[in-house]
Amino acid sequence: MTQQLLTDVRKVQKLSLPSYPDSEVEYYDGLLTGQLIEINKCETDEEKGIKTLEFLIKSWSFVDETNNPLPVNIDNLKKLPLTDFMFLMDNINNIMKVEDVKKKKN
Repeated sequence: MTQQLLTDVRKVQKLSLPSYPDSEVEYYDGLLTGQLIEINKCETDEEKGIKTLEFLIKSWSFVDETNNPLPVNIDNLKKLPLTDFMFLMDNINNIMKVEDVKKKKN
């Protein structure tokens, strides 16, 4: 048996939000097992959606008034216009559908 280093093999993709055409959001193409466990602990679909975005968004180009990067967290995600939040969720749902198809094939 060959020894293998356990690393994060997810790919990173980029998109821009409709309300912020110059924005850049980098996100992973899937979840880690531990992240899924944490998401399943959430009680509502809204909480699950926000937690999923927290885990999948690697970085974004949003900053505060002093030009410091804003962390991707529940407080900052709540500040997004609903259209942008739904846009992100649609992209995330597409990722999860692809993951489900891959699981069914295996």
